[in-house]
Amino acid sequence: MIRRNPLVLAAGLLLLSLPTAASAYGGPGLGLGAAATALGVVGAILLGLISLLWYPFKRLIRRLRRSGPTR
Repeated sequence: MIRRNPLVLAAGLLLLSLPTAASAYGGPGLGLGAAATALGVVGAILLGLISLLWYPFKRLIRRLRRSGPTR
């Protein structure tokens, strides 16, 4: 049976885990699509927060208008 040195095994696994060069093209469409997606996600989150906060304020404004000015 062949005995393997753990250091050699660890070095081999480390070499296998190193990244290699990718042959891919990231053109301008990829960047614009990523930017649009990011803006869409941020916009959706902001609109969700605004909609959650708007209705209680809307009810408060209606209640204050109905009661009228107090003198």
